Amino acid sequence: MDRIYRRMCGLSPIQEGQKEAKLLELYLHIPFCARKCSYCDFLSFSVNAREHAPYIGKLCQELSLFSKAASDYEISSVFIGGGTPSVLDPHFIEALLQTIREHYHLRDDAEITIEVNPASTLRYKFASYLRSGINRLSIGLQSANNEELHRLGRIHIFEDFLKCYQGARLEGFQNISIDLMKNIPGQTPASWRKSLKNVIMLKPEHLSLYDLIVEEGTPFYELDRKGELELPDEDMEEEIDEIAKELTEKHGYSRYEISNYARPGYFCRHNYGYWSNIPYLGFGLGASSCFEGSRWHNLRDLSDYLTLDLRKDAEAGCPKLREEYKKLSRRDEINEFLFLGLRRTAGVSEIDFVSRFSVDLFSIFGPSLKRFLRQGLLVKENARLYFTERGMMISNMLLSQLLLEENI
Repeated sequence: MDRIYRRMCGLSPIQEGQKEAKLLELYLHIPFCARKCSYCDFLSFSVNAREHAPYIGKLCQELSLFSKAASDYEISSVFIGGGTPSVLDPHFIEALLQTIREHYHLRDDAEITIEVNPASTLRYKFASYLRSGINRLSIGLQSANNEELHRLGRIHIFEDFLKCYQGARLEGFQNISIDLMKNIPGQTPASWRKSLKNVIMLKPEHLSLYDLIVEEGTPFYELDRKGELELPDEDMEEEIDEIAKELTEKHGYSRYEISNYARPGYFCRHNYGYWSNIPYLGFGLGASSCFEGSRWHNLRDLSDYLTLDLRKDAEAGCPKLREEYKKLSRRDEINEFLFLGLRRTAGVSEIDFVSRFSVDLFSIFGPSLKRFLRQGLLVKENARLYFTERGMMISNMLLSQLLLEENI
């Protein structure tokens, strides 16, 4: 297991002769939402509430049917994402988690997260979430400025978020993450500072501060193509990023990944697992999996998913449920080790690389790594490589230069 992940999770070091636990993460996709946002390209859509029960029934069946493959693993985290899982009646969430408990080895200290929208989460839902074992909330605020929220197509206002946050605290949630978006239409450094400050004053345990990415097929993409999307210019983007750095550091949040900040002990174990090559199984429409050297995602059509005979398909090797199934090559695994690991501020371990691939990291990527070190974009410390602040800002460009194109 990745040493950095083990340390971040607070797992005790492996003693000589001791067998290491095999960890696995579960992701459950709820594709339903009240309304599609203008920037969103996720697999999500609005449906009649009558569709909820058949979908959850199918999802529970999928979870139980494929649990045998995970019998040797301990579940370290569960993430219920979407879409907007909080549009569901909470008894559906209870059913999903009960299914997991019945069929999987769920660790006592497992992190269990649900994404919620401020406009669809009433206080009684929080009580139900806690009863079902959820111990972490991820609230999709995006902005504390109501004009910006309107431009994004969000269905809530900042006041809805405040009620949601207060309700979660009063009900007993002690681990809350808040999502905010940077560099969105009409945003200025002043409005960003105010948004971030308003959120930090509430003292959430975790912050996800994402840059807007204009994706093809979204209303924002069409506006951008026509030159009608008013986005911050490069200088403003830089100032906005500096404000994020200034305020998070001032108020005790440590950056542990490109877009994620946490108070001590509150990093997101589930997402950190993705960046640390911890295997995961995804369930539900379009959900992705990376498990035992293979990667795939589920089919994306709701009607096909609901009518699929899962048991029969599983017996045939899942030709209808699983799409783009790929056995990872050695090259793929090396690329993922670097591309995902260097997203973390802790970077990657040379020792872990040698242990896993039986080759020295510099023997493959030496010229590029040495150039990044000379340019002050990368640091090498105690057999560990990680990006500097400047390197992190242009990490996507740097990582693209590290991808292997041929097998070794």
